[in-house]
Amino acid sequence: MAIISLKEFKLIFWDFDGVIKDSVDVKTDAYLALFPKAPKNILEQIKSHHLEYGGISRLEKIPLYLDWVGIYPTDQVISQYLDQFANLVVQKVISSPWVPGVEQLLKQKLDHQKFVIVTGTPQKEIEEILLQLEIVSLFDHIFGAPTKKPNAIQWTLQNHYIQKEDSILIGDSKTDWLAANETGIQFLLRETNNSDFSVQYSGNKLKDFVGFI
Repeated sequence: MAIISLKEFKLIFWDFDGVIKDSVDVKTDAYLALFPKAPKNILEQIKSHHLEYGGISRLEKIPLYLDWVGIYPTDQVISQYLDQFANLVVQKVISSPWVPGVEQLLKQKLDHQKFVIVTGTPQKEIEEILLQLEIVSLFDHIFGAPTKKPNAIQWTLQNHYIQKEDSILIGDSKTDWLAANETGIQFLLRETNNSDFSVQYSGNKLKDFVGFI
């Protein structure tokens, strides 16, 4: 359990997959389903990379994975695979389980706090997901791909005149931790069984949000 309280922060940045919804496996399965004829070792490489860099957008991952499986990533090919990926994941993400305790925690947002989504999910897609989950109104800003997480964090800090020490990012991956480090804000790791980073990280972390405020 983390030793910090979220009440003390004026600005909380939230990753989505693995932090609000337990949807990391949905994305993993979708990446693997894109390449049914790929050799087993390449599929393992894709799975490992996706889990290690959970916060990186599919806009970056799919061209890389196409290259790994020997498909030349033209704009048209990338677009086709992005569409196929979106068709595989959107409804499954919406219907995936909430991370325990997070829905209640989000709805306990204090008057002095701002909540901001920073995710690798494409902008229109994350907006639609939050709308269907009926939590979109809880967030003051929503940043999806192609906006980089550090850029989203910096913009929010500057436009709301909030100090770095009053801000925290809750994420589940090394990518999230790096974004917090780059921008100088605190970091809270939501541990998952998927990531080696959860084992390596020795800072503030939690398994779920049950009873956590």
